[in-house]
Amino acid sequence: MHNDWEVHQVDVKNAYFNTELAEVIYMKQPPGFTLPGSEMQVCHLFKVLYGLKKAGCCWYHQICKVFTKFTYSQCVTEHCVFYKTVDGELIIVVITVDDLTLTSSSGPLLIRCKAELWSKFDIFDLEPIHWLLGVKIKRNCAT
Repeated sequence: MHNDWEVHQVDVKNAYFNTELAEVIYMKQPPGFTLPGSEMQVCHLFKVLYGLKKAGCCWYHQICKVFTKFTYSQCVTEHCVFYKTVDGELIIVVITVDDLTLTSSSGPLLIRCKAELWSKFDIFDLEPIHWLLGVKIKRNCAT
């Protein structure tokens, strides 16, 4: 194992909109979309909407299922951290709402993780990260 760690960030596009609901939820019809004579009808939601109280929880459960399927382990003390070791190389994924921070001791493992995520979600690769939660990330490339 070498010490050249790469840190990348990926944004999951429309994370909540692509999340299935685990229970039946109804909502009032949005203003301006009610047909005359159907004012008392409601909408049956099949997917999560931003602002829905269950949105974050549903998204979290979906992303946990995906990382479990890809054989990642979940950190016992920080439940938004997943990790996996492949051939002595480590990859760590940190979830922050719909952003994923990926760090790995192996470039090919990082690329494989992105490909796995792409197979399940529409993601936008932000490439190497320079800022994370207000902290500037600077790499020391000296050997």
